[in-house]
Formats: sequence, C-alpha cells, structure tokens
Amino acid sequence: MARIVSTALPAALPALIDKYRDVQPRPVRFRPATWKGVLYHAPAGLDITALLRSRQYTAPLAESKAKDRTVTLADVRAACRAMDVADEREVLQAFVLTMAWASEGAAANPTLRATARALTDPGRAHRILSDAVRTLRSAQSIQDGSLEAAHRAWTLRGVGQSQASRWWACAGYVAGRTWQPLVLDDRVYATLNRTLMIGGTTRLASSRRRADRYRAYVEAIHRWAVELRLEGRDADAERIAFVLGRHDGGAVPTP
Repeated sequence: MARIVSTALPAALPALIDKYRDVQPRPVRFRPATWKGVLYHAPAGLDITALLRSRQYTAPLAESKAKDRTVTLADVRAACRAMDVADEREVLQAFVLTMAWASEGAAANPTLRATARALTDPGRAHRILSDAVRTLRSAQSIQDGSLEAAHRAWTLRGVGQSQASRWWACAGYVAGRTWQPLVLDDRVYATLNRTLMIGGTTRLASSRRRADRYRAYVEAIHRWAVELRLEGRDADAERIAFVLGRHDGGAVPTP
C-alpha cells in the first residue's frame, strides 16, 4: 500500500473554509422525462428511472412546466441505504438517482450520457455497482485497502472517477463511521492544484496509481478536518470536499 507523503494543512484552506462558511449545497434540478428518454434501452420490468419520480426521494419544482424535480445528497443517501444490494433493479434505480444528483443540472449533460453507456449491460453494471458498495460498507479503516480495492475494481463503461466517486460517497456511506468515501471530481482537483497548490493527489501519495491517490486524498481530507476543528473551524471532511468543489480552482481568498 502506498504511504501518504504529506498531509500538512494547506495554508490557504482555512481562508477557503471561511469564504464559504454560509454557503450550503443546493438541491440539484433535473428533468425525469429527459433521463427516461435517454435510458430507454433498459430491459422491460426494471424501470431504472423510477426513483427520479419518487415523492420520497425527489421534490417537484413548482415553476417548471416540464415537470422538473430536485434531489439532494441526503435524498440520494436515503435511497442508497434503502436499496437491496442483491437486487439488480433497486441498485440500478439508486445509481440513476445518484447520477441525476451528480449531473448538477447541466444543460449539456455528460453525466446522463455516461449513465446511458454504463447501463447498456445492466447485469454487468449491477455487479460492479454492488461490489463497490459491499467493499466500501465493510471497510474497517481508511488504510485497510478497501478504498483502493473499490477503485481498482471499477470498470463501469463511461463512468470515470469523478462520477464513480459520487456513487462511492453515497452508496458506500456508513452512518456513524469516523470516515467516509469522498467525492473527487475535476473541480476538486482544480482547487487542490491551483488554489491550495499541493501538486495534485500524486503529491499526497508515494504512488502514481489512481487507486492509491484516491485513498491518499480521502485520508488527507479527513486529517485536514481534524486540524481545522483544532483551530476552531467546524468543517468535517465532507464539508471540505464540498468547498473544494465549489471553489473550482479559483484564486486564494484574501483575508
């Protein structure tokens, strides 16, 4: 297993946390009809877009004539928690809901297209998705190799690390655990590289392997959260990941 080289708290991170102190994640808007139209190839009986219209996990957008709805991270996690990992239909439905949340309302939606490619073989998709969930939920620690194993085993067509990490962070979440898988997308990378200037996840690990770098990132963020709390800032690892993504590589905040 690769060892973390440095997890020192980046000098700019406290100012970044302060900048977004009052900013909260917004519900993600999506259009169920569009998703259903693109994901038309699912076998009869699966109805993999059913949760997109669920009153339990999504909310209608009153001003939308196209019947758009919204979904939150809490909604997605609740759906993932309720699914039967062994049930193909339930897993694929939860995955589609997760990807709708991951799309963040983009008009030209690469996440929707990636989801369609991933689900051309529903059986294979179910195996990859459920295996990742089992691996992450059964993990005993950040360092036990589970994060790397889930990353290495991820071979879902069209769905790269940015979108896969959304599934890991939602479906691999275990309430009450001292650590969780985290989102690592292009916007997070931009802030790590351009704002915090840590040299990317390669500098966080003594390895260039992407699985090792993902684990090093998750461990570093959790350690930074501890240091921030010691400084009096209430920011857990998930909050840090949100702020990194929200900043999207912008300039270092001025005091």
